[in-house]
Amino acid sequence: MSSISQEAAAAVLAPETEQVFLYLLTIETSDGAVLRFVDNTQNISSRGNEYFAAGFTLILPEQTDNAPRPCRLAIDNTDLSIFQTIKQAVGQDVTVTVCVIMADTPDVYERGPLKYRLRNVKATKETIEGEVYDFYLIDRKFPQGTYTPHDFEGMFF
Repeated sequence: MSSISQEAAAAVLAPETEQVFLYLLTIETSDGAVLRFVDNTQNISSRGNEYFAAGFTLILPEQTDNAPRPCRLAIDNTDLSIFQTIKQAVGQDVTVTVCVIMADTPDVYERGPLKYRLRNVKATKETIEGEVYDFYLIDRKFPQGTYTPHDFEGMFF
């Protein structure tokens, strides 16, 4: 695991700080569509990409030995293009990448990039919500086929 910068550590450990930590959120579909957001009131440019100010809530999955539990992502539905991009991605892989930065140093990732899968997306006129899953294999049926006594009698005694 990478460590955070000295400035970030000082900000986290300080009783009060003027430093602002922000999430950078990138949503990519398998057909190449990319949406970039920052949980800020102003757009941010980081590592050559423009992240658009948006209200969103992100609860990331815990990394445990147990089966992964879905966590939530909710983005305010203030722009019709967000909904249209997500709607066109139905049936495709949708990847969510999260990075944590400090507003003063947007090109320095204090944490991340962390990659997740976005599934079970629902949209209302207020929000677009989905479940965020880690890239564990155990959350998918693997291998796709299964061996059952009915289909493979010789394998079972």
